[in-house]
Order: sequence, then C-alpha cells, then structure tokens
Amino acid sequence: MSSFRRSAYVVFPEHQDAVVAVVTPELGRGPLSVVVEAGPGKEFVPGTPVRLACGRLQVGGCTWELPQDAAWDPTLPRRLPEPATVRRCCDWLASVASPESLAPILPHLLLGRGPRLQAWQRRALEGAAAMVGGREALGWRILCGLGPGLTPSGDDFLCGWMLARYVAGLPRGTPRLEGTGRISRAYLRAAAAGQASEAWHHLVASLAAGGPWEPAAEAALRAGETSGADTLTGFLAGLHRLRT
Repeated sequence: MSSFRRSAYVVFPEHQDAVVAVVTPELGRGPLSVVVEAGPGKEFVPGTPVRLACGRLQVGGCTWELPQDAAWDPTLPRRLPEPATVRRCCDWLASVASPESLAPILPHLLLGRGPRLQAWQRRALEGAAAMVGGREALGWRILCGLGPGLTPSGDDFLCGWMLARYVAGLPRGTPRLEGTGRISRAYLRAAAAGQASEAWHHLVASLAAGGPWEPAAEAALRAGETSGADTLTGFLAGLHRLRT
C-alpha cells in the first residue's frame, strides 16, 4: 500500500495484477478508483489488511460504505481535436507545467529546440522522438520505468500515448509491461483500453469541440505531482504523430 494526501493505492497479493486507487472526491472517478468522502488517513499504511467486498472497503479496523450510484464507464469517447487545437494545447502545457515534468520536451519534439533538459528528460526525449518517428518498440524500451514518481514519468507519457491511439480509433495496442511496477502496469493496461479519469473525459470532449479546453486541462494536471502533465505530454505527442 502507498498513501498520499488525496489517494492511496491498495494491492492484493493473491491477485498479481489487482490495484485499487482509493481517492478523494477532488480527484474523481477513474479506471482504478474507489471514491470515498473521507480521504486516506492514518489507517492507510503499508501492510494494513484490506478487504473490498459487498459495497464496503475495510482497511484495518475502519470501514467505508462505497457509493452505490449508477455504473460509470471509464472508456473515453473516440473524438479527435483539430491539429490547430493540439498545437495550442502543446504551447499552453509547455508554459504552465512543472519543469520537473516531461512537458519541457514538447518544444524539442515539435520544434527541434526548447528549454534546457535534465539528463533523464533528454533520455525521455529520445524515447518520445523514437515513437513519433514510428519506432514504437524502441520508444517503449526507453520510456518504460524512466524518471521519478510512483508511476514513473515515462510510464505516464506512455499512458497518454495509448489514450491518443484509442481516441484516434486505432486498434487496441498491447502495452509492453517489462521494467516497471505494478501500479504503472495497471494504468498502462487501462490506457490501452482507452480508460481514463473523469477529468480526461472532459478534456477529450473539450479539445474535440475546439474549446474552451483550459479548465479541463488544468483539472487533468492535478493528478499526482507531475503525472497529469506527463500523461498529457504523451497524449499530445501521440495526437501530433497521428495528425501529421
């Protein structure tokens, strides 16, 4: 189990690929998420017994009744934005995202120049350039597990890339899961199926409509420290590749 201010990840040893993200309403629904009103607290520490069944989440001695609202489908709509909208979003992301994210590689990727990069960002740029250039196998090998974070930045980029493929109507890809952790693998599988959070549903719809998309993009950036920006970087790079 890994716990943060607004979320905690729960894994089940008896199910190798099972991962549940316990999140606050601020983060909203997602492909792995269970939303609870009172966010993860002191009960969420590594090694605490967890049970999820019959509409209840039990963590140690605490129990949460889970919302019984209508089932929600995390699968994104297949709607592509215009190239000009993609370019505006690229410029916006590069100007607002953390320099510790992968957003600084976008100008290099699209224009051949940009801000100074850290060593791991330069390596990520190599991987992203390989993917944009049609060498996806090489790009996956470089990016998978690369960079900081519980879900490494390279994995988040790959999630965004898979989401771009999905909304473009391309056949479902098979993510290469070697070299990264269980939580990243769960998100990569979800992205390959076109599954994403509520914020991403709003973002895809607003980009396809031509705007205003900034509020939805800002909401998507609030995921993790840099995960939102890293995923959006991969998504925009994927759309650029598909629309050029």
